[in-house]
Amino acid sequence: MQATQPVGTGAPVDNRTYNVMQALVSKLEAIEAYRKYSQDEGGQLFGELVADEVRQAERLVQELRECLGVH
Repeated sequence: MQATQPVGTGAPVDNRTYNVMQALVSKLEAIEAYRKYSQDEGGQLFGELVADEVRQAERLVQELRECLGVH
């Protein structure tokens, strides 16, 4: 397993950008899982969680755009 490079040593993105990207990936994976779970019996809870996760993912996309200077 390779350690991440410290900022300023040639890393392709800074730490803030990396953190936002990783958080967004986690949110997107959660959305995918919750959508599957919402199809099962009693899935209403997961449907509600999807809505929460989507809102948070949208916020992370906004933050990522700011990190990248894309508006």
